[in-house]
Amino acid sequence: MERNGLNEWKRLGAAPKACMWKATSTKVRGEMRGLLTGFGLLVLAACDPVGRENGRGSAVPDVAPPILSPVEIKPPNIDRSPVGRVTLIDPPRVDSIQIDDLKQSDGVVDILWVVDDSGSMTNERRTLVGNFDRFVQELLALQVDFQMGVTSIVAVDGGRLRGTTKIITKLTPNPRQVFETNTTFPTSRSRWEQGLRMTQLALTTPNISPGQPNAGFLRPSAALAIIVVTNEDDSSFGTTDYYARVFRGLKGKGNENLLSFSVIGGTIPNGCVPPGETGLYGSTADPSVRYAEVATKTGGIIGSICDASFEQTLIRIAQALNTLKRVFPLTLPPIANSISVTVNGVAVAADLVNGWQYRADTNSVVFLGNYVPPPGSTVRLRYAYARP
Repeated sequence: MERNGLNEWKRLGAAPKACMWKATSTKVRGEMRGLLTGFGLLVLAACDPVGRENGRGSAVPDVAPPILSPVEIKPPNIDRSPVGRVTLIDPPRVDSIQIDDLKQSDGVVDILWVVDDSGSMTNERRTLVGNFDRFVQELLALQVDFQMGVTSIVAVDGGRLRGTTKIITKLTPNPRQVFETNTTFPTSRSRWEQGLRMTQLALTTPNISPGQPNAGFLRPSAALAIIVVTNEDDSSFGTTDYYARVFRGLKGKGNENLLSFSVIGGTIPNGCVPPGETGLYGSTADPSVRYAEVATKTGGIIGSICDASFEQTLIRIAQALNTLKRVFPLTLPPIANSISVTVNGVAVAADLVNGWQYRADTNSVVFLGNYVPPPGSTVRLRYAYARP
């Protein structure tokens, strides 16, 4: 029994020398028999069955071999049934907004009257003064910021503006009286009528230089209107082409359209006789051929000195002087009914008489009724447009 236990220890290889007991006597063996089993268990617990010298050697675990399960590889299961057709749909289109800010012109016009001072023109000058108020009313209705000056067609004045009040504006007290004074001439004056040449002198240096009679008459941003009133044709040296070029160049290169030359003179080709002057000496008005040629070249108005009233001619001239724009083009074609218009931030209704309308043929907003955006105003056009 003892030997068998000792052999078991040796078989396990886990009993160190300190753990071996050698029974030397029967008595001792007998006494130890009862303790052998319990003590053996303690020794087995204290000794490392896989190490050496109470676990001081390298540990070598007893690892069981892995158990591998067979892997079954199957072909993939592919669903080859027909799939539904995919339809590509364009994203919803959102209309874009365009804003066009446009500037109204300043409506500034300088008007030079070149008036025949001959005695035969006394009645016609009186008619001109009588129609002056109507001319001014039309300018004011068109919101024209005007100023006027008067000179004669003879060398005595040399193109210098006449009168104590040389420049008439909408703020001038009693402008008609001032105009009448400036168009009343002495009876004894030179008769060499050079309307084109005197006009040139009035609008160039030295007369327009600082400190000279016409200083301040020409404003840089203003349109320029020349109105000749005479019953004789021009006798100035130089061709009408020359004077047309000179006058159109007064506002600078690129601003030729700011100049207009108009005439109230004898009708072409045979002249005319003013009402009530038939048979009077010198009453026949010569055809104003040269003046009419310059008017035609500069887009001016041609009227007759023999009309009983100059009102209609003056109204036509005033309307031609209106530089305020009534047509404002859009940058892009708008979507119908999407346009809104403001003038200086204030909404303006779409109205044929007191507002605006859209013209598809010109792609523009137009003011053709009573309302016109005031001088210098900002016209804002806001509208939607369809993106391509």
